[in-house]
Amino acid sequence: MLSRKADGPLQVQIPRPADDQPSWTRVGVIAAIGFIVGVAWPKLAGVRLGPSLPADATSATASAAPPSGAEPPSAAPAQAVPAAIATPSTGGAAPVVAVPAATAPSVTVAHGVVFACKTSDGDSLKGGDCGSLPGLDGVVMPRLRKLAECADAAGETGKLHLVVHLDFPRGGVGVELGRGQGVSSADALLACAKSDVTGASLAGITHDNPRYSVAYSVNFGPGSGTPAGGAESATSTPSTPVATGAVDGEAQVVWEVAIIRDAPKTGKIVARLQRGTPIHVGAARDGWYPVKYGDGFSGDGWVYRGAIGR
Repeated sequence: MLSRKADGPLQVQIPRPADDQPSWTRVGVIAAIGFIVGVAWPKLAGVRLGPSLPADATSATASAAPPSGAEPPSAAPAQAVPAAIATPSTGGAAPVVAVPAATAPSVTVAHGVVFACKTSDGDSLKGGDCGSLPGLDGVVMPRLRKLAECADAAGETGKLHLVVHLDFPRGGVGVELGRGQGVSSADALLACAKSDVTGASLAGITHDNPRYSVAYSVNFGPGSGTPAGGAESATSTPSTPVATGAVDGEAQVVWEVAIIRDAPKTGKIVARLQRGTPIHVGAARDGWYPVKYGDGFSGDGWVYRGAIGR
C-alpha cells in the first residue's frame, strides 16, 4: 500500500498476515441475514416461491384423502369386483344371484300301533289287550303327511317317531315325540305335527276304552323338486277339492267330512275322511261306492256318492 504525507517522502506499507484474514463475526451476521431473507422469511410471510398445483389436481388429491379418523387404505385393501357380477355401466341394478330353494321331502306314514290304553276303571293295559281303533288311521295319517309342507322338513331324511294320545271323553288329541329320532329337526317337526293333528275329530272312531296311546312313524325321503314351505307338493292336500272321473277309479272327498261305513247306508262308521283326502273307488251300489283309503289305500269301507262329488 502506498501513502504519502504532504511534506514527506513516499512510503510503502505492507499489511500484516492477520490483516488479510476475514472477520468471522461479519461472516456469521451476513449468513444469518441471508438465511432469513432467502428461507425463513417466505415461510413466515406465507409466500409460495414454487409453482402452484392446478385446481383439478388439488381437488382430486383432497377427495382421495381419507376423512379424519378413517382407517388408512393400507389397512384394508379394496377387493376387485369380478366383471361377471359388476353393475352394468348403463346404470341398471346388479344382477341377482339365484339361490336354489330347499325342496319338500317325500313323506310316508306307517300305520299306527296301539301300545297302551286306560280302561274306564283306570286300569292300564298294553298292546293287544287294548284292542284296535278302526278308522283312526284315516284321520291321523293324512294329517301327518302334511309334514311335507312344513318349512323345517326341507332337506330332511330319516324317521320321525311320534306318539298320539287320544282322550275320547274329552275329544282331545295330543302329540309328543317318541324314542329314537332319526331326523335332525325333531322338535320343529313336532310343532308342525301338533298344529295339524291336535284339531282332529275323534267322532265316529270305534273304541273300547276312553284313552289310548298310539305310535306313528313318519319317514322323510328325497323330494321331487317342489319348494318347501307354502308351495303345493305332491303329498299335500289340495286347497280346492276336485273329484276325478270314474274311469281311473280315483276320487277325492269334496264334503268337509265324509263318513265311511263298513256297509252301505246303515253300516257301522269306521272312519271320517277330511275334505281333499284321496281315495280309490269301485262300482256304485244304490248310490254308495266301495272305497279304499288311508296309507297305501289299505282301509276299506263305503261312502255316499255325494261325498265324493258323484
